[in-house]
Amino acid sequence: MALLQLRPTFELPVSEERLEVIAKLEAEYARAKTQTGFLMHGEYGELRLAAVEHRLWSPHLSFYVSERDGRALIRGRFAPRLEVWTFVWIVYLAMSFTAFFGLVLAYSQWMLGESVWGLWAAVAALIAISTLYVVANIGQQWSSDQMDALRARLDGVLERAGVR
Repeated sequence: MALLQLRPTFELPVSEERLEVIAKLEAEYARAKTQTGFLMHGEYGELRLAAVEHRLWSPHLSFYVSERDGRALIRGRFAPRLEVWTFVWIVYLAMSFTAFFGLVLAYSQWMLGESVWGLWAAVAALIAISTLYVVANIGQQWSSDQMDALRARLDGVLERAGVR
């Protein structure tokens, strides 16, 4: 996993065909229906942590069964829980708009020969974006144990399903 990647991804090549893998994973999902935190729907699967294990930056693991060269490929991606991820992107968007309009305002003020106080809004927004990015990376590092546990659970699901 890359150090500065907010949503780490991985690929697992599988020696079987895509539809076979999907069928085996769906069968495992049907067997493990009582197991909380495992979802399989078509080519999409997801593993979540139990609610008691949640921390602010706790991840979930989503994966897709795709195809490359006639063989299945499982592409997994770790991401924060939906409510955290939504908040992060709302802040990113709001601060991006603030930075853009702050720069436009500062340019207009400069063209009019006024004080360019709009530049401060743009700088503050860029600092907020940078701070959120750093905090997200720290949170990701703090949750690396949970990412390892989710990856181990995925390996266990694949093993129980008979996917090689």
